[in-house]
Amino acid sequence: METRKLQKLKGGSYIISLPKDWIDKYHLKSGEQITVSEEEDGSLRLLPTIENFEKPLEATLSLEEYHDLRALKYCLVTYYIQGSDRINIVSRKIIPAEQKRQIKQFRAELPGVEVAEEEANKLTFQVLIDPTVFSLESLIERTFAFSLKLQEDAVKALLNLDIPLAMEVLERSSEAQRHYRFTIRQVALAAFNQKVGKKIGVKNCQDSIHFALVVRDLSRLIYHSSAIANHVLSLEGKKIDQEVLNLIKKMSEAAYQMQKNAIEAFLKKDVRLTINVFFAMDYIKEIERAILKKIMEKTTNIDLAITLSMIARDTRRIAGHAVAIADDVMNRILRPYTRNNSSQELEKNC
Repeated sequence: METRKLQKLKGGSYIISLPKDWIDKYHLKSGEQITVSEEEDGSLRLLPTIENFEKPLEATLSLEEYHDLRALKYCLVTYYIQGSDRINIVSRKIIPAEQKRQIKQFRAELPGVEVAEEEANKLTFQVLIDPTVFSLESLIERTFAFSLKLQEDAVKALLNLDIPLAMEVLERSSEAQRHYRFTIRQVALAAFNQKVGKKIGVKNCQDSIHFALVVRDLSRLIYHSSAIANHVLSLEGKKIDQEVLNLIKKMSEAAYQMQKNAIEAFLKKDVRLTINVFFAMDYIKEIERAILKKIMEKTTNIDLAITLSMIARDTRRIAGHAVAIADDVMNRILRPYTRNNSSQELEKNC
């Protein structure tokens, strides 16, 4: 960090010298335009107004480096999440038709991605969605709606041993994961590009962190709801003790309310709702112990006992991630302030 001396001109304006290394890095010359914007903390942000500074992000993957297409897919998804607008997959040889077909299928899991170019040894994906159209809060609210409905239907499939419904929940969870990837991509773009961030409701770096944490925990809620549906598939044709099912139903209802309160607290910046989520975790732990005890008493089939225990575990983890979201809410709302700033906003939220 460097310090610079503020100087006053005769006309009343103030000037400050800029670091030469920064000028050289962006190849700036005397007379070029510099964008100046004020941040929430009072600092000034200087941005070179040059074409190269806002070029689309691009990534290139060499097919020879990936002996397993699953590894290629993982890297492709990661570049997408990090905000790449264009992703090239290249090969020193002709890409076999079947392999190219499988690679093209990857884009089905990435919203807004289409094939932009195709050659014998190259495939280029392009992201066509304008990121500034979707606010982060609206995307989080939509992902939350996915999550709640997934948990509700997964438990319904369990209580009724409805195998088709469980399979449908698994299919829907794939769509929820697509939505998660786009949402976390928005967070990454907001952190990288302040203009995008402002348009989608991200004020500063601290906001980006809070959004990223909430989106991550939402993805875990989706995962554990789909895990419950997956467990249901292994229960086909098996008889489950009604007392065990009743306890699981109670636990699921409590976890459902916890995640609902957590997200509403995040969107409304409501500390009281957040605290309710924290307190509810004690009940979840208590009822999980009761479920495990009842399973041991009533279930002689070891495989069935393990499956029911795993369903209880996934339900507890749903509650745990609701607590994590509640923790994110507290960090979003309860921020320290300087003596020069009023604490009225903080008191209003509390």
